[in-house]
Amino acid sequence: MRLRLRLMGQVRLSDAEGRDLTPRGRKARGLLALLGTAPDLRLGRAQLQDRLWSVSPQAQGSASLRQALRECRQALGEALIGGDGWVGLDPSRVTVDLAPVIGPTGQPAEFAEGLDIDDPEFEDWLRDTRLALEDRPALPDLPLLVLTEAQGDGPQARMLADCVLSEASARAAALIPAQVLRGGASGQGHGLLVEALCLAQPQGGVAVMLVLRDLQTGAQLWAQHYPLAPGLPDLRRVSAAMALTMIQTAGQVTPGARAGYPLGDLFSFSRARLLAADRRLTETAGAVPQALRAFLRYTLIIERQGGDPRILLDEADGLARQAREAAPHDPVVLSVAALMASWRGQVAGALDLARLACRMAPGHDLGQLALSQALNDAGRDSDALIAAMRAGNGPLAVLGQASWRLRLAVAQIRTGRLAEAETSAGAALAHAPDCRPALRMLAALRHHRGDDAGAADALDKLRRAEPDFTLSLMESPEYPVTTLRRAGLLGVTRSGL
Repeated sequence: MRLRLRLMGQVRLSDAEGRDLTPRGRKARGLLALLGTAPDLRLGRAQLQDRLWSVSPQAQGSASLRQALRECRQALGEALIGGDGWVGLDPSRVTVDLAPVIGPTGQPAEFAEGLDIDDPEFEDWLRDTRLALEDRPALPDLPLLVLTEAQGDGPQARMLADCVLSEASARAAALIPAQVLRGGASGQGHGLLVEALCLAQPQGGVAVMLVLRDLQTGAQLWAQHYPLAPGLPDLRRVSAAMALTMIQTAGQVTPGARAGYPLGDLFSFSRARLLAADRRLTETAGAVPQALRAFLRYTLIIERQGGDPRILLDEADGLARQAREAAPHDPVVLSVAALMASWRGQVAGALDLARLACRMAPGHDLGQLALSQALNDAGRDSDALIAAMRAGNGPLAVLGQASWRLRLAVAQIRTGRLAEAETSAGAALAHAPDCRPALRMLAALRHHRGDDAGAADALDKLRRAEPDFTLSLMESPEYPVTTLRRAGLLGVTRSGL
């Protein structure tokens, strides 16, 4: 079960259904605040003791630390981890929320609000941490997603709605990009006011009405209801659908034609659009745009549209590495790092990174895509197909249908499902008519099943899209058709079509 540790405003630990698990002891809550802001969410026991019991005798401080850790363990369970001389929070089980929160006065609440611990070392740390968080860039150019508390039937229904809204807004904010605030006041910036009305259903579950309004004017931009069962698969499905809606609606309230990530261009197969996306992404600081720039460089490589592939791959490696150093637990960053490891032939590393991305954000579309690629590399083709099928429901997958359909086609070819692979490649081409990998697959698969006319049509389109294309080039080891080559599907290169 995933837990959420909210540190802006009062320290609060809650489970996936919104139940409050916060320890009652002040020192235990202080310990959560220390761990939640520590690198990799872990600190040495000596550091914790120095911060919380700096004026106590050594033996007394050690005993007090053990007591506070016991109290935290009662709340966290297996999410509290430890080793030789250190303790920490398991990042696969705990999400630390440092997003700004609007307080009752309409102003942002402070970090660890009301946490009064009479220890000079802790007081110094708390003051420094609050100052550091206040000094964070306000990012006024970014739109806001302001979440109101769900209204409607009963606490269980509201908790389910709040849970799915929190996850959806977090996923959407990472891809718009936007800031997430909790509150309800309008007119405080540009962005979306996110409202939910939930109604418990007689047969179980909840119907959630999502309403998106212009934050400045209050004008309603979107309203739709979603049937929501309490199981995790349904929570993730509805969360993904809501996130996509927020991403698409945010463009209506974002001033300036150049605001937001260029997701449409990012998942295209056009050199001009890819380079335009790269220029746009350089205008936004942060780990996610760096990771996305690494992602699009590999698209340029497989599309044979980016100059020296070795230079591009080195650039992509550097961007992915910088992104991971800046945000080591971000699922987009981890997914791209996994893809980079796959592209370098580092099978074990790719699997580890992709699995970590999926643990950090179960059901994440890019994480599942990276996992599918890594599983294919490891020869686990049936598992890769399952991961590819799971990858198709998230907002990135919907916005980048051609890329996700191609991944599915690769997994289907590797498992011998050639007719299904041809259908997937055709769908990818329908979403992106300039998608060269889809044309290569269609030419090879159609020829393999004896449809020479269909193969010739795909080759004609490929020659128009790729002026230097020849059948002999397609047969060469350097040409990007590894899956077709491994499956023995390059007979088309000897067809004379």
